[in-house]
Amino acid sequence: MKLTRLLRHEVVLCLFCVFVVLSIGSINPAFFSLATIFEVIRGAIPYMLMGLGVMPVMLTGEIDISFVAIAASASLATHNVLIRHLRYQGGLAGYLLIGLPMGAFLGAIVGAVSVFSGLPLFPVSLGFWLMLYGFNLFFISPEMRFDLPPGLTGFYRRFLVTVKDPVVGETGLHLAIVYVLVVGALLAIILRYSTFGRGLYISGGNKDVAIRSGYKLGKLLIVAMTLNGGLAAFAGILQCAFKRFFDPILFRGAELFVIAACVVGGVAIGGGRGSVPGVLAGVFFVQLITRGLVYLGIKPVWHQFVLGSILLGFIVFITTRQKLWVIFGRRKR
Repeated sequence: MKLTRLLRHEVVLCLFCVFVVLSIGSINPAFFSLATIFEVIRGAIPYMLMGLGVMPVMLTGEIDISFVAIAASASLATHNVLIRHLRYQGGLAGYLLIGLPMGAFLGAIVGAVSVFSGLPLFPVSLGFWLMLYGFNLFFISPEMRFDLPPGLTGFYRRFLVTVKDPVVGETGLHLAIVYVLVVGALLAIILRYSTFGRGLYISGGNKDVAIRSGYKLGKLLIVAMTLNGGLAAFAGILQCAFKRFFDPILFRGAELFVIAACVVGGVAIGGGRGSVPGVLAGVFFVQLITRGLVYLGIKPVWHQFVLGSILLGFIVFITTRQKLWVIFGRRKR
């Protein structure tokens, strides 16, 4: 295997995950268990979906923070329609049937407003972030909704593999990981083999080249935001099913967590670079550290500070490593 392949960002990140597990496990052996890893994966699933959604937007060189508000609005509005108006008694399928198109529609609106107003996506998404959370609280429900239909109440315990642990209890590898893998595989194929996917990378790397190649930057952004909104809605519905209640302020404050995880996974803030495996690994890495802080006995008030410090150190390390590799690579030539 070539050395360049071994030094790929995703490989380095996976090695860091192994290092984190070994380090925390050496201090608290309870961390060495399948139950812990399965719980980390279940906690990461909604964030993986949001990461996969926001990645195409970041590839264009734009930053969106409205996806968390879209997740909250689409999931809560879907629940309101199904329970109060349709008396729905089924499971996840009904929520996805309504919620995914709703989220995709909201994402398309955010993208279209940015394109047709000529404004960068970030300030537009900030306005929609505030507006959608306010809409949830004022027009739909200011309170958490615990009235789940019978078909959804047991979803949080639908495991592919079940294990027992003295610390975590009975848990397992949740069925929803299959959804993440399918979405990730489809997105990877789209990004690698479709004209749309190549356009995202080109527009983020060099917009002038993308325009000369015949790509319409506005159309690329709107389609990327449509995909972002649909996956955000998917994540919101799954998170509510896991928690067993629907929250009008779901994921509020988690937008930077997801974007940071994407950056850790190798997605460039300026666009043009990023991969599906990198995003999945980045989210898992951040979730692993978050869960590890609990096993290390660190007080919750310190969690954000410690997590932020670790992420900053890791990003500096990766950036320095990439620059050194470029310098030494040029010298060898």
